[in-house]
Amino acid sequence: MFLSRFLWPALLLVGMPVVSSAADPFLLQNGDRVVLIGSTLIEREQKSGYWELALTQKNAGKSISFRNLGWSGDTVHAEARGRFDYANEAKRLDQLISLTKELKPTVIVICYGQNESFAGKDGVPSFTKGLEKLLDLLQPTQARIVLMSPTRFGAVLAPARNATLSLYRDALQAVAQQRKLAFVDLFTLVPEPRTENGIHLTPEGYRESAALLSGTAPRESEELRQAIIAKNRLFFHRWRPQNETYLFGFRKHEQGRNAVEVAQFDPLVAQAEKQIQTLAAKSQ
Repeated sequence: MFLSRFLWPALLLVGMPVVSSAADPFLLQNGDRVVLIGSTLIEREQKSGYWELALTQKNAGKSISFRNLGWSGDTVHAEARGRFDYANEAKRLDQLISLTKELKPTVIVICYGQNESFAGKDGVPSFTKGLEKLLDLLQPTQARIVLMSPTRFGAVLAPARNATLSLYRDALQAVAQQRKLAFVDLFTLVPEPRTENGIHLTPEGYRESAALLSGTAPRESEELRQAIIAKNRLFFHRWRPQNETYLFGFRKHEQGRNAVEVAQFDPLVAQAEKQIQTLAAKSQ
C-alpha cells in the first residue's frame, strides 16, 4: 500500500470528504486539459509525477492532458513570475494569466498560501484579496476551478507555523464556499506530511497525498510515471526556457533568432502524451 499508517486513520477522524464539493473535481471528462497553478508544492510535483499518475489512472480511457505552471516561491500576487517587472503586479499577473489562457484549460487547480503564511495573521486579508483578483482574472477561461490548500509544515517547523498556516487554509475554504468552487483540503487530510526540510514534500510525500486527489492509491506503474515526468520536463523547457532573456527579453537582439526553436518542443510534448495514453491503457 502506498498510503502511510497515518493517512486512513486521519480520514476517519476528521469525518469529512476529500473535497468540500458535492461533485468530484478530479473525476475528469474526456478531452479535459488540467492546468496546475501554484508555488513550490505544485512545481515539484512535475518531478515526482505521482499526482498526475493517480489522476491518469483514475480517468483511464479518457483523453486528458496536464500542464504544470507551478513556480517555486510564488504567491497569489505572482511575485515569483515578475522577471524584470517584479515590482509591477499587473505585469506579473499578466504573464501568468496570458500563458494559462494560451493553454485553453478546462480545469484549473490553484494551490497557494504556504509562502504567504509567513506574513502571519495580518497577511490574511492581502492573501484573500490577491486570491479573489486571481480568480477574477481566470474567469474568462470558463474552466472549472479547484482550490487546494497547501500541506502542513513538517515537524521541524510545526506546530507554531501550522497555527498560522491554518488561517490561510480557512481563507481558501471560505473563498471556495463563497464562489461555489471545489476545495481540496490537504492541510487537514495530511496530518504528518513527509518532508525533506519541514516544508517540501519528499517523493513519498507526493505518493501518499496522490491518494487524496484520486480517492485511491496509485497503482504501481513506474514506466508510466517516468513517461509523465519526461513529458513534464519537455513542457517545462517549452514555457520556461533557461535563456529566455536572450530569446524574448531585452537581450533578444543577441540571440532572438533562436526563439523559433522553443516551439519545437510542442510536437515532442504531443508525442510524449501519446506514450502516456498508451501506457495508461496497458496499466488498467
